[in-house]
Amino acid sequence: MAHPASLQSEAAPGLAAPPATNLANVPAFESACAGSDCLPAGPAISPELPQPMPGHLPIKSLPKTVLEAIERLDKAPQEHPIAFEHFRASLQQAEVAQNELRRLSFAKQLGRGKSPSERSVGGASVPSAASMTPGRFVTPSRPLDVASVRSDFPALDQSINGHDLIWFDNAATTQKPQAVIDAMSNFYARDYSNIHRAAHTLAARATDHYESARETVREFIHAGSVDDIVFVRGTTEGINFIANTVGGSLQEGDEILLSEMEHHANIVPWQMVARQRGAKIRVIPFDDRGELMMDEYRRLLSLRTKVVSVTHASNTLGTILPVEEIGSLAHKYGARYVIDGAQSVAHLPIDVTALNCDFFVFSGHKVYAPTGIGAVYIRPEIQETLPPWQGGGNMIHRVTFDETTYAFPPNKFEAGTPSIGDAVGLETALRYLRQFDIQSVASYEHGLLEHAWRELSGLDGVRLIGGATHRTGLVSFVIDGLSTEHVGQELDRHGIAVRTGHHCAQPSLRHYGLESTIRPSFAIYNTHAEIDRMISVIRSLHRQR
Repeated sequence: MAHPASLQSEAAPGLAAPPATNLANVPAFESACAGSDCLPAGPAISPELPQPMPGHLPIKSLPKTVLEAIERLDKAPQEHPIAFEHFRASLQQAEVAQNELRRLSFAKQLGRGKSPSERSVGGASVPSAASMTPGRFVTPSRPLDVASVRSDFPALDQSINGHDLIWFDNAATTQKPQAVIDAMSNFYARDYSNIHRAAHTLAARATDHYESARETVREFIHAGSVDDIVFVRGTTEGINFIANTVGGSLQEGDEILLSEMEHHANIVPWQMVARQRGAKIRVIPFDDRGELMMDEYRRLLSLRTKVVSVTHASNTLGTILPVEEIGSLAHKYGARYVIDGAQSVAHLPIDVTALNCDFFVFSGHKVYAPTGIGAVYIRPEIQETLPPWQGGGNMIHRVTFDETTYAFPPNKFEAGTPSIGDAVGLETALRYLRQFDIQSVASYEHGLLEHAWRELSGLDGVRLIGGATHRTGLVSFVIDGLSTEHVGQELDRHGIAVRTGHHCAQPSLRHYGLESTIRPSFAIYNTHAEIDRMISVIRSLHRQR
Protein backbone atom coordinates (compact mmCIF):
# COMPACT_ATOMS: atom_id res chain seq x y z
CA MET A 1 0.00 0.00 0.00
CA ALA A 2 1.44 3.37 -0.97
CA HIS A 3 1.45 5.87 1.86
CA PRO A 4 1.34 9.66 1.74
CA ALA A 5 4.74 11.15 1.15
CA SER A 6 6.58 13.01 3.87
CA LEU A 7 4.89 16.26 4.77
CA GLN A 8 6.66 19.63 5.01
CA SER A 9 5.20 22.78 6.52
CA GLU A 10 6.12 26.32 7.38
CA ALA A 11 6.25 27.04 11.06
CA ALA A 12 3.02 28.29 12.54
CA PRO A 13 3.15 31.32 14.84
CA GLY A 14 4.62 30.29 18.16
CA LEU A 15 5.80 26.89 16.94
CA ALA A 16 9.15 25.73 15.73
CA ALA A 17 9.06 24.39 12.21
CA PRO A 18 8.45 20.64 12.54
CA PRO A 19 10.84 18.33 10.77
CA ALA A 20 9.65 16.23 7.86
CA THR A 21 7.31 13.58 9.20
CA ASN A 22 6.93 10.22 7.54
CA LEU A 23 3.19 9.79 7.88
CA ALA A 24 3.46 6.15 6.93
CA ASN A 25 4.70 5.61 10.49
CA VAL A 26 1.75 7.42 12.07
CA PRO A 27 -0.98 4.95 13.04
CA ALA A 28 -3.76 7.39 12.16
CA PHE A 29 -2.56 7.59 8.59
CA GLU A 30 -1.70 3.90 8.51
CA SER A 31 -5.32 3.08 9.27
CA ALA A 32 -6.69 5.89 7.13
CA CYS A 33 -4.92 4.49 4.09
CA ALA A 34 -5.43 0.83 4.89
CA GLY A 35 -8.77 0.51 3.13
CA SER A 36 -10.48 2.04 0.14
CA ASP A 37 -10.56 5.51 1.73
CA CYS A 38 -7.17 6.39 0.31
CA LEU A 39 -6.87 7.60 -3.25
CA PRO A 40 -4.67 5.17 -5.14
CA ALA A 41 -1.07 6.05 -5.78
CA GLY A 42 -0.34 6.63 -9.42
CA PRO A 43 1.74 8.60 -11.84
CA ALA A 44 2.69 12.11 -10.89
CA ILE A 45 0.00 14.74 -11.30
CA SER A 46 0.32 16.66 -14.55
CA PRO A 47 2.01 20.07 -14.36
CA GLU A 48 -1.22 22.00 -14.81
CA LEU A 49 -2.47 20.83 -11.43
CA PRO A 50 -1.38 23.24 -8.69
CA GLN A 51 1.17 22.00 -6.20
CA PRO A 52 0.15 21.93 -2.54
CA MET A 53 0.44 25.13 -0.58
CA PRO A 54 2.69 25.15 2.49
CA GLY A 55 0.91 23.20 5.15
CA HIS A 56 -1.11 21.14 2.69
CA LEU A 57 -0.74 17.48 1.89
CA PRO A 58 0.91 16.62 -1.41
CA ILE A 59 -1.57 15.23 -3.90
CA LYS A 60 0.26 12.06 -4.76
CA SER A 61 -1.71 9.94 -2.32
CA LEU A 62 -4.43 11.49 -0.17
CA PRO A 63 -6.96 9.97 2.22
CA LYS A 64 -10.52 10.48 1.17
CA THR A 65 -11.05 12.86 4.07
CA VAL A 66 -7.93 14.14 5.76
CA LEU A 67 -10.05 15.39 8.62
CA GLU A 68 -10.74 11.80 9.64
CA ALA A 69 -7.03 11.26 10.07
CA ILE A 70 -6.73 14.48 12.04
CA GLU A 71 -9.47 13.27 14.35
CA ARG A 72 -7.49 10.11 15.01
CA LEU A 73 -4.32 12.08 15.61
CA ASP A 74 -6.26 14.22 18.04
CA LYS A 75 -6.90 11.15 20.19
CA ALA A 76 -3.20 10.47 20.72
CA PRO A 77 -1.23 13.74 20.55
CA GLN A 78 1.27 12.55 23.17
CA GLU A 79 2.27 9.59 21.04
CA HIS A 80 2.93 11.66 17.93
CA PRO A 81 3.39 15.26 19.09
CA ILE A 82 5.19 16.48 15.97
CA ALA A 83 2.56 15.20 13.59
CA PHE A 84 -0.21 16.46 15.84
CA GLU A 85 1.24 19.97 16.13
CA HIS A 86 1.97 19.98 12.44
CA PHE A 87 -1.65 19.35 11.54
CA ARG A 88 -3.01 21.67 14.18
CA ALA A 89 -0.85 24.48 12.83
CA SER A 90 -1.20 23.87 9.12
CA LEU A 91 -4.94 23.17 9.11
CA GLN A 92 -6.13 25.85 11.50
CA GLN A 93 -8.33 27.22 8.78
CA ALA A 94 -10.52 24.18 8.22
CA GLU A 95 -12.50 25.96 5.54
CA VAL A 96 -9.41 26.49 3.40
CA ALA A 97 -8.08 23.00 4.02
CA GLN A 98 -11.33 21.26 3.12
CA ASN A 99 -11.74 23.46 0.11
CA GLU A 100 -8.29 22.81 -1.35
CA LEU A 101 -7.99 19.16 -0.41
CA ARG A 102 -11.44 18.20 -1.67
CA ARG A 103 -10.83 20.02 -4.95
CA LEU A 104 -7.40 18.49 -5.43
CA SER A 105 -8.71 15.02 -4.72
CA PHE A 106 -11.34 15.58 -7.40
CA ALA A 107 -8.62 16.72 -9.78
CA LYS A 108 -6.66 13.54 -9.06
CA GLN A 109 -9.60 11.19 -9.36
CA LEU A 110 -11.82 12.91 -11.93
CA GLY A 111 -9.41 14.78 -14.15
CA ARG A 112 -8.32 11.88 -16.24
CA GLY A 113 -11.19 11.65 -18.72
CA LYS A 114 -13.17 8.95 -16.95
CA SER A 115 -16.74 8.33 -17.93
CA PRO A 116 -19.46 9.32 -15.43
CA SER A 117 -20.03 5.69 -14.47
CA GLU A 118 -16.35 5.35 -13.54
CA ARG A 119 -16.21 8.41 -11.30
CA SER A 120 -15.45 7.58 -7.71
CA VAL A 121 -13.53 8.86 -4.76
CA GLY A 122 -12.21 6.25 -2.39
CA GLY A 123 -14.27 3.58 -4.09
CA ALA A 124 -17.57 5.33 -3.45
CA SER A 125 -19.50 6.83 -6.34
CA VAL A 126 -19.72 10.61 -6.44
CA PRO A 127 -23.33 11.73 -6.10
CA SER A 128 -24.26 13.75 -9.16
CA ALA A 129 -27.40 15.52 -10.23
CA ALA A 130 -28.03 12.93 -12.89
CA SER A 131 -27.83 10.05 -10.44
CA MET A 132 -30.79 11.54 -8.58
CA THR A 133 -32.90 11.93 -11.69
CA PRO A 134 -35.09 8.94 -12.55
CA GLY A 135 -35.20 7.41 -15.97
CA ARG A 136 -33.79 10.21 -18.10
CA PHE A 137 -30.28 9.10 -18.93
CA VAL A 138 -29.62 6.21 -21.27
CA THR A 139 -26.63 5.15 -23.28
CA PRO A 140 -24.56 7.82 -25.06
CA SER A 141 -25.69 6.35 -28.39
CA ARG A 142 -29.34 7.31 -27.92
CA PRO A 143 -30.64 8.28 -31.37
CA LEU A 144 -32.00 11.78 -31.87
CA ASP A 145 -35.68 10.87 -31.81
CA VAL A 146 -37.27 14.32 -31.84
CA ALA A 147 -40.68 13.11 -30.66
CA SER A 148 -39.03 11.48 -27.65
CA VAL A 149 -36.88 14.55 -27.03
CA ARG A 150 -39.92 16.82 -27.07
CA SER A 151 -41.56 14.73 -24.36
CA ASP A 152 -38.58 15.52 -22.13
CA PHE A 153 -39.37 19.27 -22.17
CA PRO A 154 -42.53 20.08 -20.19
CA ALA A 155 -42.68 23.72 -21.34
CA LEU A 156 -43.46 22.54 -24.86
CA ASP A 157 -46.62 20.80 -23.67
CA GLN A 158 -48.77 23.91 -23.43
CA SER A 159 -50.96 26.18 -25.51
CA ILE A 160 -50.33 29.87 -26.13
CA ASN A 161 -53.31 31.85 -27.42
CA GLY A 162 -55.06 28.60 -28.30
CA HIS A 163 -52.14 27.15 -30.26
CA ASP A 164 -49.47 24.61 -29.33
CA LEU A 165 -46.35 26.47 -28.26
CA ILE A 166 -43.53 26.65 -30.80
CA TRP A 167 -40.32 27.81 -29.14
CA PHE A 168 -38.14 29.42 -31.81
CA ASP A 169 -36.24 31.72 -29.43
CA ASN A 170 -33.45 29.28 -28.63
CA ALA A 171 -30.60 31.66 -29.45
CA ALA A 172 -31.87 33.80 -26.57
CA THR A 173 -32.45 30.91 -24.17
CA THR A 174 -33.45 27.25 -24.27
CA GLN A 175 -36.22 25.38 -22.51
CA LYS A 176 -35.26 22.90 -19.78
CA PRO A 177 -35.68 19.13 -19.81
CA GLN A 178 -37.54 17.55 -16.90
CA ALA A 179 -34.25 15.96 -15.87
CA VAL A 180 -32.81 19.39 -15.06
CA ILE A 181 -35.91 20.47 -13.17
CA ASP A 182 -35.93 17.24 -11.15
CA ALA A 183 -32.21 17.33 -10.38
CA MET A 184 -32.36 20.87 -9.05
CA SER A 185 -35.49 20.14 -7.04
CA ASN A 186 -33.90 17.03 -5.51
CA PHE A 187 -30.74 18.94 -4.68
CA TYR A 188 -32.63 21.67 -2.83
CA ALA A 189 -34.86 19.11 -1.13
CA ARG A 190 -32.10 16.80 0.15
CA ASP A 191 -28.53 17.97 -0.34
CA TYR A 192 -28.51 21.76 -0.11
CA SER A 193 -25.67 23.36 1.82
CA ASN A 194 -22.86 25.78 1.30
CA ILE A 195 -19.74 24.18 -0.17
CA HIS A 196 -16.02 23.88 0.53
CA ARG A 197 -16.61 24.44 4.23
CA ALA A 198 -17.99 22.74 7.32
CA ALA A 199 -17.52 19.12 8.34
CA HIS A 200 -21.14 18.00 8.11
CA THR A 201 -22.63 15.56 5.64
CA LEU A 202 -24.72 18.00 3.64
CA ALA A 203 -21.70 20.22 3.05
CA ALA A 204 -19.84 17.21 1.67
CA ARG A 205 -22.78 16.24 -0.54
CA ALA A 206 -23.21 19.76 -1.90
CA THR A 207 -19.48 20.07 -2.56
CA ASP A 208 -19.49 16.76 -4.40
CA HIS A 209 -22.38 17.95 -6.57
CA TYR A 210 -20.60 21.20 -7.38
CA GLU A 211 -17.24 19.63 -8.20
CA SER A 212 -18.93 16.85 -10.16
CA ALA A 213 -20.54 19.58 -12.27
CA ARG A 214 -17.11 21.06 -12.88
CA GLU A 215 -15.86 17.69 -14.09
CA THR A 216 -18.86 17.31 -16.41
CA VAL A 217 -18.12 20.71 -17.96
CA ARG A 218 -14.50 19.66 -18.39
CA GLU A 219 -15.57 16.49 -20.19
CA PHE A 220 -18.11 18.27 -22.36
CA ILE A 221 -15.66 20.83 -23.76
CA HIS A 222 -12.66 18.45 -23.62
CA ALA A 223 -10.51 20.49 -21.26
CA GLY A 224 -7.48 18.82 -19.73
CA SER A 225 -8.23 19.36 -16.04
CA VAL A 226 -11.01 20.42 -13.72
CA ASP A 227 -8.67 23.20 -12.59
CA ASP A 228 -9.17 24.80 -16.02
CA ILE A 229 -12.91 25.37 -15.40
CA VAL A 230 -14.16 28.48 -13.58
CA PHE A 231 -17.85 28.87 -12.84
CA VAL A 232 -19.46 32.24 -13.55
CA ARG A 233 -23.03 33.51 -13.85
CA GLY A 234 -22.95 33.38 -17.64
CA THR A 235 -21.12 34.53 -20.75
CA THR A 236 -21.47 38.22 -19.92
CA GLU A 237 -19.87 37.82 -16.50
CA GLY A 238 -17.29 35.47 -17.98
CA ILE A 239 -16.13 38.00 -20.56
CA ASN A 240 -16.09 40.76 -17.94
CA PHE A 241 -13.91 38.49 -15.80
CA ILE A 242 -11.53 37.85 -18.70
CA ALA A 243 -11.40 41.51 -19.72
CA ASN A 244 -10.65 42.67 -16.20
CA THR A 245 -7.94 40.09 -15.52
CA VAL A 246 -6.23 40.13 -18.91
CA GLY A 247 -6.84 43.86 -19.23
CA GLY A 248 -4.69 44.68 -16.23
CA SER A 249 -1.56 44.06 -18.30
CA LEU A 250 -2.63 46.26 -21.22
CA GLN A 251 -0.68 49.43 -21.86
CA GLU A 252 -1.35 52.60 -23.81
CA GLY A 253 -1.37 51.90 -27.53
CA ASP A 254 -2.06 48.18 -27.18
CA GLU A 255 -4.83 46.85 -29.41
CA ILE A 256 -7.83 44.57 -28.88
CA LEU A 257 -9.30 42.93 -31.99
CA LEU A 258 -13.02 42.12 -32.09
CA SER A 259 -15.19 41.01 -34.99
CA GLU A 260 -17.95 43.20 -36.38
CA MET A 261 -20.53 40.53 -35.54
CA GLU A 262 -19.98 40.46 -31.76
CA HIS A 263 -22.70 40.45 -29.12
CA HIS A 264 -22.57 43.54 -26.91
CA ALA A 265 -21.21 41.33 -24.11
CA ASN A 266 -18.03 40.89 -26.16
CA ILE A 267 -17.76 44.59 -26.99
CA VAL A 268 -18.65 46.69 -23.96
CA PRO A 269 -16.32 45.02 -21.38
CA TRP A 270 -13.36 45.48 -23.74
CA GLN A 271 -14.32 49.11 -24.37
CA MET A 272 -14.36 49.75 -20.62
CA VAL A 273 -10.93 48.17 -20.15
CA ALA A 274 -9.53 49.95 -23.21
CA ARG A 275 -10.58 53.33 -21.82
CA GLN A 276 -9.00 52.55 -18.46
CA ARG A 277 -5.71 51.38 -19.95
CA GLY A 278 -5.39 53.62 -23.01
CA ALA A 279 -5.74 50.68 -25.41
CA LYS A 280 -7.56 50.70 -28.75
CA ILE A 281 -10.37 48.57 -30.17
CA ARG A 282 -9.87 47.42 -33.77
CA VAL A 283 -12.74 45.77 -35.67
CA ILE A 284 -12.50 42.81 -38.06
CA PRO A 285 -15.21 43.40 -40.71
CA PHE A 286 -17.45 40.87 -42.40
CA ASP A 287 -18.88 40.91 -45.93
CA ASP A 288 -22.52 41.04 -46.98
CA ARG A 289 -22.82 37.25 -46.93
CA GLY A 290 -21.85 37.33 -43.27
CA GLU A 291 -18.37 35.86 -43.77
CA LEU A 292 -15.54 37.24 -41.65
CA MET A 293 -12.97 38.96 -43.87
CA MET A 294 -9.85 37.02 -42.97
CA ASP A 295 -7.58 39.14 -45.20
CA GLU A 296 -8.61 42.18 -43.18
CA TYR A 297 -7.96 40.27 -39.97
CA ARG A 298 -4.44 39.45 -41.12
CA ARG A 299 -3.90 43.10 -42.00
CA LEU A 300 -5.04 44.26 -38.56
CA LEU A 301 -2.77 41.89 -36.64
CA SER A 302 0.47 43.38 -35.36
CA LEU A 303 2.80 43.27 -32.39
CA ARG A 304 0.46 45.80 -30.76
CA THR A 305 -2.32 43.17 -30.79
CA LYS A 306 -2.65 41.88 -27.23
CA VAL A 307 -6.15 40.36 -27.30
CA VAL A 308 -8.28 38.77 -30.01
CA SER A 309 -11.83 38.06 -28.80
CA VAL A 310 -14.44 36.66 -31.18
CA THR A 311 -17.71 34.81 -31.17
CA HIS A 312 -17.68 31.17 -32.23
CA ALA A 313 -21.04 31.66 -33.94
CA SER A 314 -22.94 34.89 -34.58
CA ASN A 315 -26.21 35.35 -32.72
CA THR A 316 -27.66 37.46 -35.56
CA LEU A 317 -26.33 35.75 -38.69
CA GLY A 318 -25.57 32.23 -37.49
CA THR A 319 -22.12 32.48 -39.11
CA ILE A 320 -19.65 29.96 -37.70
CA LEU A 321 -16.28 31.65 -37.59
CA PRO A 322 -13.02 29.87 -38.54
CA VAL A 323 -11.96 29.96 -34.91
CA GLU A 324 -8.99 27.59 -35.26
CA GLU A 325 -7.38 29.76 -37.94
CA ILE A 326 -8.19 32.95 -36.05
CA GLY A 327 -6.48 31.56 -32.95
CA SER A 328 -3.43 30.30 -34.79
CA LEU A 329 -2.83 33.74 -36.28
CA ALA A 330 -3.46 35.49 -32.94
CA HIS A 331 -0.89 33.35 -31.16
CA LYS A 332 1.74 34.08 -33.82
CA TYR A 333 1.65 37.65 -32.54
CA GLY A 334 1.57 36.63 -28.88
CA ALA A 335 -2.02 37.76 -28.34
CA ARG A 336 -4.44 36.24 -25.86
CA TYR A 337 -7.27 34.48 -27.68
CA VAL A 338 -10.85 34.46 -26.35
CA ILE A 339 -13.80 32.56 -27.84
CA ASP A 340 -17.38 33.46 -26.93
CA GLY A 341 -19.08 30.06 -27.16
CA ALA A 342 -22.58 31.11 -26.12
CA GLN A 343 -24.07 30.32 -29.54
CA SER A 344 -22.02 27.22 -30.31
CA VAL A 345 -21.93 25.11 -27.16
CA ALA A 346 -25.36 23.51 -27.67
CA HIS A 347 -24.98 23.04 -31.41
CA LEU A 348 -21.39 22.15 -32.33
CA PRO A 349 -18.70 19.79 -31.04
CA ILE A 350 -16.44 21.74 -28.67
CA ASP A 351 -12.82 20.77 -28.03
CA VAL A 352 -10.99 23.63 -26.37
CA THR A 353 -7.66 21.86 -26.73
CA ALA A 354 -8.09 21.55 -30.50
CA LEU A 355 -9.32 25.15 -30.68
CA ASN A 356 -6.06 26.23 -29.03
CA CYS A 357 -7.83 29.11 -27.28
CA ASP A 358 -6.70 30.80 -24.10
CA PHE A 359 -10.30 31.25 -22.94
CA PHE A 360 -13.62 29.71 -23.90
CA VAL A 361 -16.78 31.00 -22.23
CA PHE A 362 -20.43 29.94 -22.39
CA SER A 363 -23.77 30.27 -20.58
CA GLY A 364 -25.73 27.36 -19.17
CA HIS A 365 -29.13 28.69 -20.18
CA LYS A 366 -28.17 28.44 -23.87
CA VAL A 367 -27.58 24.70 -23.46
CA TYR A 368 -30.79 23.56 -21.67
CA ALA A 369 -29.50 24.51 -18.19
CA PRO A 370 -30.81 27.21 -15.84
CA THR A 371 -29.89 30.87 -15.87
CA GLY A 372 -27.28 32.11 -13.40
CA ILE A 373 -24.56 29.62 -14.32
CA GLY A 374 -21.88 29.45 -16.98
CA ALA A 375 -18.24 28.51 -17.28
CA VAL A 376 -14.91 29.88 -18.42
CA TYR A 377 -12.15 27.60 -19.64
CA ILE A 378 -8.68 29.01 -18.96
CA ARG A 379 -5.65 27.49 -20.63
CA PRO A 380 -3.48 26.08 -17.79
CA GLU A 381 -0.28 27.80 -18.89
CA ILE A 382 -1.73 31.25 -18.22
CA GLN A 383 -3.76 30.65 -15.06
CA GLU A 384 -1.07 31.76 -12.64
CA THR A 385 -0.49 34.99 -14.60
CA LEU A 386 -4.04 36.18 -13.94
CA PRO A 387 -4.89 38.21 -10.84
CA PRO A 388 -8.08 37.48 -8.92
CA TRP A 389 -11.05 39.46 -10.12
CA GLN A 390 -13.28 39.60 -7.05
CA GLY A 391 -12.34 39.24 -3.40
CA GLY A 392 -14.10 37.39 -0.60
CA GLY A 393 -14.51 33.95 0.86
CA ASN A 394 -13.52 30.73 -0.92
CA MET A 395 -10.81 32.37 -3.07
CA ILE A 396 -8.29 32.86 -0.26
CA HIS A 397 -5.64 30.82 1.49
CA ARG A 398 -4.77 33.14 4.36
CA VAL A 399 -5.97 36.61 5.27
CA THR A 400 -4.45 39.18 7.61
CA PHE A 401 -4.96 42.93 7.71
CA ASP A 402 -1.57 43.29 6.06
CA GLU A 403 -1.95 40.90 3.15
CA THR A 404 -3.89 38.03 1.62
CA THR A 405 -2.60 34.93 -0.09
CA TYR A 406 -4.93 33.41 -2.63
CA ALA A 407 -6.18 29.90 -3.31
CA PHE A 408 -5.11 28.07 -6.43
CA PRO A 409 -7.24 28.19 -9.60
CA PRO A 410 -10.09 27.72 -10.11
CA ASN A 411 -11.02 28.75 -6.55
CA LYS A 412 -8.88 31.86 -6.91
CA PHE A 413 -11.46 33.14 -9.38
CA GLU A 414 -14.64 32.07 -7.54
CA ALA A 415 -15.22 34.48 -4.67
CA GLY A 416 -18.15 33.97 -2.32
CA THR A 417 -21.00 31.48 -2.33
CA PRO A 418 -21.56 30.23 -5.89
CA SER A 419 -24.74 29.19 -7.67
CA ILE A 420 -24.59 25.61 -6.42
CA GLY A 421 -28.07 24.52 -7.45
CA ASP A 422 -27.59 26.04 -10.89
CA ALA A 423 -24.35 24.07 -11.26
CA VAL A 424 -26.37 20.92 -10.55
CA GLY A 425 -28.72 21.96 -13.34
CA LEU A 426 -25.83 22.62 -15.70
CA GLU A 427 -24.32 19.21 -15.09
CA THR A 428 -27.64 17.52 -15.74
CA ALA A 429 -28.24 19.50 -18.93
CA LEU A 430 -24.81 18.65 -20.31
CA ARG A 431 -25.27 14.99 -19.48
CA TYR A 432 -28.68 15.10 -21.13
CA LEU A 433 -27.26 16.58 -24.33
CA ARG A 434 -24.26 14.27 -24.23
CA GLN A 435 -26.58 11.30 -24.79
CA PHE A 436 -26.78 12.30 -28.43
CA ASP A 437 -24.07 12.38 -31.04
CA ILE A 438 -23.41 16.13 -31.30
CA GLN A 439 -22.69 15.75 -35.01
CA SER A 440 -26.19 14.32 -35.43
CA VAL A 441 -27.59 17.26 -33.49
CA ALA A 442 -25.71 19.71 -35.73
CA SER A 443 -26.87 17.89 -38.86
CA TYR A 444 -30.50 17.84 -37.76
CA GLU A 445 -30.51 21.52 -36.83
CA HIS A 446 -28.83 22.37 -40.14
CA GLY A 447 -31.70 20.60 -41.89
CA LEU A 448 -34.14 22.84 -40.04
CA LEU A 449 -32.11 25.87 -41.10
CA GLU A 450 -32.13 24.85 -44.77
CA HIS A 451 -35.88 24.24 -44.65
CA ALA A 452 -36.61 27.66 -43.14
CA TRP A 453 -34.16 29.45 -45.45
CA ARG A 454 -35.63 27.80 -48.56
CA GLU A 455 -39.22 28.62 -47.63
CA LEU A 456 -38.51 32.21 -46.58
CA SER A 457 -36.41 32.95 -49.64
CA GLY A 458 -39.39 32.01 -51.82
CA LEU A 459 -41.59 34.74 -50.34
CA ASP A 460 -41.77 38.12 -52.05
CA GLY A 461 -40.83 41.00 -49.80
CA VAL A 462 -38.83 38.85 -47.37
CA ARG A 463 -35.21 39.92 -47.05
CA LEU A 464 -32.89 37.32 -45.54
CA ILE A 465 -29.82 38.61 -43.71
CA GLY A 466 -26.43 36.98 -44.24
CA GLY A 467 -26.00 33.60 -45.85
CA ALA A 468 -22.53 32.39 -44.86
CA THR A 469 -21.47 28.91 -45.92
CA HIS A 470 -21.21 27.55 -42.38
CA ARG A 471 -24.03 28.54 -40.02
CA THR A 472 -25.84 27.44 -36.90
CA GLY A 473 -29.61 26.97 -36.92
CA LEU A 474 -30.97 30.50 -36.94
CA VAL A 475 -32.37 32.88 -39.56
CA SER A 476 -32.59 36.68 -39.49
CA PHE A 477 -34.99 38.43 -41.84
CA VAL A 478 -37.23 41.44 -42.37
CA ILE A 479 -40.46 41.84 -44.35
CA ASP A 480 -41.03 44.87 -46.54
CA GLY A 481 -43.77 47.10 -45.19
CA LEU A 482 -44.06 45.34 -41.81
CA SER A 483 -42.30 46.23 -38.59
CA THR A 484 -40.40 43.41 -36.92
CA GLU A 485 -42.33 44.08 -33.72
CA HIS A 486 -45.66 43.61 -35.50
CA VAL A 487 -44.50 40.36 -37.08
CA GLY A 488 -43.30 39.09 -33.69
CA GLN A 489 -46.65 39.91 -32.10
CA GLU A 490 -48.60 38.18 -34.87
CA LEU A 491 -46.45 35.08 -34.60
CA ASP A 492 -47.01 35.06 -30.83
CA ARG A 493 -50.76 35.29 -31.46
CA HIS A 494 -50.34 31.92 -33.18
CA GLY A 495 -48.26 30.46 -30.35
CA ILE A 496 -44.89 30.98 -32.07
CA ALA A 497 -42.11 32.59 -30.00
CA VAL A 498 -39.36 34.32 -31.99
CA ARG A 499 -36.97 37.11 -31.10
CA THR A 500 -37.39 40.53 -32.68
CA GLY A 501 -35.10 43.51 -32.14
CA HIS A 502 -31.37 44.13 -32.39
CA HIS A 503 -30.46 40.94 -30.48
CA CYS A 504 -27.82 42.81 -28.41
CA ALA A 505 -25.70 43.02 -31.55
CA GLN A 506 -26.41 46.45 -33.01
CA PRO A 507 -23.15 46.81 -35.00
CA SER A 508 -23.80 43.63 -36.99
CA LEU A 509 -27.32 44.74 -37.98
CA ARG A 510 -26.14 48.23 -38.87
CA HIS A 511 -23.80 46.61 -41.39
CA TYR A 512 -27.02 45.95 -43.35
CA GLY A 513 -28.59 49.31 -42.50
CA LEU A 514 -31.00 47.70 -40.04
CA GLU A 515 -31.95 48.30 -36.43
CA SER A 516 -34.08 45.18 -35.96
CA THR A 517 -34.77 41.76 -37.49
CA ILE A 518 -37.04 38.78 -36.92
CA ARG A 519 -34.97 35.82 -35.71
CA PRO A 520 -36.32 32.28 -35.36
CA SER A 521 -33.64 29.99 -33.93
CA PHE A 522 -33.76 26.22 -33.66
CA ALA A 523 -32.90 23.49 -31.16
CA ILE A 524 -33.06 19.71 -30.83
CA TYR A 525 -36.78 19.74 -29.96
CA ASN A 526 -37.94 21.76 -32.99
CA THR A 527 -39.53 20.18 -36.06
CA HIS A 528 -40.03 20.78 -39.76
CA ALA A 529 -43.79 20.92 -39.13
CA GLU A 530 -43.25 23.84 -36.76
CA ILE A 531 -41.32 25.69 -39.46
CA ASP A 532 -44.21 25.11 -41.86
CA ARG A 533 -46.61 26.63 -39.31
CA MET A 534 -44.41 29.71 -39.02
CA ILE A 535 -44.20 30.06 -42.81
CA SER A 536 -47.99 29.80 -43.06
CA VAL A 537 -48.44 32.72 -40.64
CA ILE A 538 -45.83 34.80 -42.48
CA ARG A 539 -47.56 34.15 -45.81
CA SER A 540 -50.81 35.34 -44.28
CA LEU A 541 -49.14 38.50 -42.99
CA HIS A 542 -47.53 39.02 -46.37
CA ARG A 543 -50.94 39.03 -48.07
CA GLN A 544 -52.26 41.58 -45.58
CA ARG A 545 -49.60 44.20 -46.30
